[in-house]
Amino acid sequence: MKKILVPVDFSDNTDSVCQYALQIARKSPSEIMLFHAFFDQVIITDGGFPTGIDTESMINEQLLQDIKSRAKADILELQKNILDQVKDEGIKNIKIIYTLEGGEPENEIIGFAKTYQPDMIVMGASGSGQKDFLQGSVSKKVMNNINIPVFSVPKLEQIPTIKEIVYTTEFINDDVAALKKIFELLKPFDIRIYCLHILIGKKIDEVESLMKKVMDQFAEEEKNGVIQFTLKEETDIHEDINNFIKANNINLISFIPHKRSLFHILFKHTITKKDLLQFNMPLLAIHV
Repeated sequence: MKKILVPVDFSDNTDSVCQYALQIARKSPSEIMLFHAFFDQVIITDGGFPTGIDTESMINEQLLQDIKSRAKADILELQKNILDQVKDEGIKNIKIIYTLEGGEPENEIIGFAKTYQPDMIVMGASGSGQKDFLQGSVSKKVMNNINIPVFSVPKLEQIPTIKEIVYTTEFINDDVAALKKIFELLKPFDIRIYCLHILIGKKIDEVESLMKKVMDQFAEEEKNGVIQFTLKEETDIHEDINNFIKANNINLISFIPHKRSLFHILFKHTITKKDLLQFNMPLLAIHV
């Protein structure tokens, strides 16, 4: 049974995250683990309470209990809604369970994932009270600190079928391993992978030999039309990617979250929340 960890924060993005996880779960027997980390530290300022009364402990305990109770009610409601959908749609072999933890979301997600050992994590690109996805968000920290595939899903009006995938490549050994992982992870889907390398300060002939080595590893897949390789000279990198996405009906962007990857360069230096929203599609971080 496939295990899918789905961290939620009950923001407007939660439904998109859960529906994306369900799309994956429909393809094979799956367990969806809904996970919520609630804030469990409350700062109480000094007040004019009589001496001898530990008002901080008293108020903290009550407030934390209220927060935990609210979180449990919310996750039970979410679980029920998903179970009702599964029943109404006649979906078989899907188990929906949940867990609650107190603490910082990114730390709790990483810690729980190491224990739970899911096959993948499906989470929001942004959410309630979080920073911009590219400026220290929960999603980014989880992607960078755990060796599990992570889907980061923005708020979507419609959930795109996982089919046309762009993978940003540097044509290194890690790319071969990553591409094999993507094919294995998304085996139940009828996918096509577009390997894209944008030449940033390089010439085509410097990269072509590296590209051929990677292409040789996927000769059969290329023959069958499920993978293709593209080199593009940079003009405006954001526009280049956006045009490529539109031209090929891309609905998932995949990358290795390491320092040499194209998306690391974008995230660290130039991309903004507006740019990400223009892509407006899920991301898949693959570790090798």
